[in-house]
Amino acid sequence: MSNCPACEKSLCWSPDCRSITLTTNSHTDLATALQADCWPPIVPPRRGVDRSAFHAFMLLPGFSIAFHAATLGRSRSSVVAYQRAARAAAQRNPSIRQAVSDAIAAIRPMHGLEMARVRRSTQLPFWSRLAILEFRKRGHSKIETAHLFSCSPGTVANIWQGNGQSYCVLSGDRRLSKSQRNPVGKWPIRTAGR
Repeated sequence: MSNCPACEKSLCWSPDCRSITLTTNSHTDLATALQADCWPPIVPPRRGVDRSAFHAFMLLPGFSIAFHAATLGRSRSSVVAYQRAARAAAQRNPSIRQAVSDAIAAIRPMHGLEMARVRRSTQLPFWSRLAILEFRKRGHSKIETAHLFSCSPGTVANIWQGNGQSYCVLSGDRRLSKSQRNPVGKWPIRTAGR
C-alpha cells in the first residue's frame, strides 16, 4: 500500500487528501482508487509488502469480525488470523499503535456513515453508532437517519435510547443489564416476616 500522496501518512482519512490507491491481495491484481471522503477499508496487501497500515486497520476498535469479513471479502477465520498477526506486529513495532491512535483521532461522522454503507448485513460499527448520535444533534429525523445509514428506524431508536450495547466497544468489557446482574433464582429470598 502506498502512503497518502497529500500528507504521506499510511492511514489517512483527511478531507484534504485527494485519493489513495490500494491494491488487493495476492489473488487478484485489481487496483481500487478510493476517494478520501469515502471511508476505505484497507485490503490485505501482497506478501512482501509493508503491512503496517493494514495491521493498524485491523487493530481499530469498534468493528466486529463479521464487519471485517464482509468488507474485506474474507472468511471469519481469516479475519481472526489477520487480527492475531496485527497484535503480534504491534508488539514488535510500536508505530502501529501510534497509527491506530492517529486513525481514531481522524474518524469523523461522515466516516461513520460510510462505514455503515459498506457493512452490508453485518452489525453497525461503533463509529457508525456515534455518527447516528451526531446526526441526531444536527436535527435529522429517525427515518432520515435510518435511510442514510441503511438500517431500520428501530435500530436508530435503540441507539438514541442507548440500548443494545452488551460490550464496551473500546475496552471489550462485558456490560450486564440489571436482570443479567441478578438472574432469576439469584434474587434475595423474601421471608414471611418482612
